[in-house]
Amino acid sequence: MIDAFGIILAVTMVGTALWVLLRMYRNSRKKKVKVDPHVHRERSVWAWARVVSSTHGNAGLGGMVRVDLELEVHLPGTPFFSAKTTWLVDQEALAFVETGKEISLKVDPLDTNYIYPNGSWARVLE
Repeated sequence: MIDAFGIILAVTMVGTALWVLLRMYRNSRKKKVKVDPHVHRERSVWAWARVVSSTHGNAGLGGMVRVDLELEVHLPGTPFFSAKTTWLVDQEALAFVETGKEISLKVDPLDTNYIYPNGSWARVLE
């Protein structure tokens, strides 16, 4: 006599095992490749931004000040977007990053989290 419950249980277990193995196989193929930071800088394009807010820290070694910026970024051919970044800015150049000022910068169009200053007066805090 055939035990229906045993057959249903066996089919369910085999199906579940196949489903888990298939999911594991698919997920193993989708591993992200970490992009070298220099790649972001190389593919960045010119843009401009309006400083929405800037928070200045204390001056550190070399006369650089940590500045947290909230920007309204205008990338050519796209609508503007809001972004946050942190730069090290020369003390003499703090006037460039005051609230309401417009600044020139470079943005990676494929990953807009990478925003670089245009000039030697600042650098990205990485």
